[in-house]
Amino acid sequence: MFRLILLAGIIYILLRWLRKSAPPKNKEQAFHRQGQNIEEMMQDPVCGTYVPIGQAVTLTQKKETLYFCGKECRDKFLQAPTEDKH
Repeated sequence: MFRLILLAGIIYILLRWLRKSAPPKNKEQAFHRQGQNIEEMMQDPVCGTYVPIGQAVTLTQKKETLYFCGKECRDKFLQAPTEDKH
């Protein structure tokens, strides 16, 4: 019985620690990590991944800047038919 209570306590502590280190729920809002600047997150239009603006691959099209998680997604966007683009 003692082992079960001890195991439950350890699991509880681990879950609390994981929740604390998880990314913010609203990913488009700014995020903050210790020792880093606050940076806005943008959603990749191809794969849907959220990426910090400073790390994103950008593409300016029709006076609009689009943010991609990598060159592969940007290239997929450029190769897609015109009607699928924003």
